[in-house]
Amino acid sequence: MEDKGEVLYELGPKFNFFYELTMPTGRKLKSALTAVVVSLVLFVILFLCKGYVTEIGNETINSIYNVGNIVCIIAIVLTIIMLISRISMQILEYKGISYKFYKNCMVYENDFLSQTKKTIEYSNIREVEIRRTVTDRVMNYGVIIIYTNADRARGSATILYGIKNTEEHYNNIENLIHNGNVITNPIKTGDSAIDLKNEIDLNNTMNKNEAYTKSNVISDNDPLDKE
Repeated sequence: MEDKGEVLYELGPKFNFFYELTMPTGRKLKSALTAVVVSLVLFVILFLCKGYVTEIGNETINSIYNVGNIVCIIAIVLTIIMLISRISMQILEYKGISYKFYKNCMVYENDFLSQTKKTIEYSNIREVEIRRTVTDRVMNYGVIIIYTNADRARGSATILYGIKNTEEHYNNIENLIHNGNVITNPIKTGDSAIDLKNEIDLNNTMNKNEAYTKSNVISDNDPLDKE
């Protein structure tokens, strides 16, 4: 296996129940939540009809009503269990997803249940895009899309869902892709985009100073310059 070097930056999705309800990744959560709400509404309707059923005093209607109550209670319990299980599965899946950025490439890995791993060279990245709706901005979440040249005919993209502090991560990723060759110290997820930018600026300044010094040395040794 090729040694990619040290991890310069790492991030992953963060689970937020209310944010997931607005995303395509939250389809299963929305369906489970809808089932819970429908079961609760039916139970409330049956509860409100209890007095009317009692006034009728018909044993058949009473039996149907009691069976309906039992069915609603069972449905509520089952749908709540389904909702909790789907939330748990989503949290575990997000914990298994990581995006690691090295000097020349990024690696996407998903270890939840079956394993998926993909390496993208920075030279194959065409564009990095950030998308945030009004809700995303209020909740400080968003999506980062990395477009590549994997398929030159139609293009390809890696989508980073559920990214908290999206703008900060976007700036860091942009700096790493375009200026990764000047980063000397590893930058971890907790560091801010300002810290990363300051380090890049510092390294660029040092490189410029070094180039300027070398040009002066060459100039001093050049007989034509002395004349």
